[in-house]
Amino acid sequence: MEINFTPITSVGEFGLIEKFNSLASRFANPKVLQTIGDDAAVLRPTPGNLSVITTDILIQNVHFDSSYTSMRHLGQKAAAANLSDIAAMSAVPTAAFISLGIHSNVSVEMIEEFYDSFTAELGKFGCVVAGGDTSASPVGLVVNVAVTGEVEPERLATRSGAIAGDVVCVTGDLGRSHAGLMVLQREKKRYVEAGQPPDFTPGFEGYDSVLQKHLLPEPRVELSRSISEKIRVHSMIDISDGLISDMLHLCKSSGVAASLDEEFIPIDPVTRRTAKEFNEEPLAYALRGGEDYELLFTIAENDFPKLFSLEGYIRPIGRIEAGTPKVTVNRKDSPAEIYSDFISYQHFAKRK
Repeated sequence: MEINFTPITSVGEFGLIEKFNSLASRFANPKVLQTIGDDAAVLRPTPGNLSVITTDILIQNVHFDSSYTSMRHLGQKAAAANLSDIAAMSAVPTAAFISLGIHSNVSVEMIEEFYDSFTAELGKFGCVVAGGDTSASPVGLVVNVAVTGEVEPERLATRSGAIAGDVVCVTGDLGRSHAGLMVLQREKKRYVEAGQPPDFTPGFEGYDSVLQKHLLPEPRVELSRSISEKIRVHSMIDISDGLISDMLHLCKSSGVAASLDEEFIPIDPVTRRTAKEFNEEPLAYALRGGEDYELLFTIAENDFPKLFSLEGYIRPIGRIEAGTPKVTVNRKDSPAEIYSDFISYQHFAKRK
């Protein structure tokens, strides 16, 4: 199959922006009055609501590997990562702003593929692209996204509201994205060690659920809104750094401790199988694996039965306790594990 490669230089910065605008204009939001084409965006917030803003950066060879991350996957994931932060505040996304640093090995067609999936993912939730910027990049592709949203004051969820006695809940299952990453990295290694043959076939059969979770995550925007409509959420965070690290973020912000039970932590069967293939413990994927983009939240015990009326997979995994911020994981067949510091990847930590 012939792959077209039109250099960015052939259309220029403003020609590229025109292509962005044509894709972005497929979606509209009455709260966004002015989008691409002026010096700044103009938003009309709902009277009485609070505004929330988040931003995230993705850098090639740091946050994503272009050898197994297509531009379509990258576009959706760039949107989903920010939408997940909006969901963690129980807010509704409104407008997005995207800045791209583009390397010369990226074509017009590649950027169009990225932008098509990026705007489509935002459009699912009524969020529109309202502005951004482009630049040449000498070090690879750089993607920076900011998303704004709004939420009613009484439904705002933060990390700092957990109290002793709360039930700790999660949506979905955990560790699946990390399992997908492990499979992708294994197959890339096989490809390189085989000499990068053109007829190489990666061993992806049977791993669809974990690969999709890693490459095409789904932000829980609608489920977050459903939860806060029925229940007063005391605290909430999205799981992007792994269950332990994000639980610690919540505990430190709230000044409490958490006790989690291994037997209640949801792990998908394919995640379990994948972990065992790598001679690793499935629970480690759930505790340490990042980019699941599920919701981790706490509610009062007497509100827990209300969750059963909601569509979506939600389950309790532990309780909030008084005490110094820490996370205790009660194991079925071994002593409890206690975490008082972060165990996820940290960008500026010293490497061994």
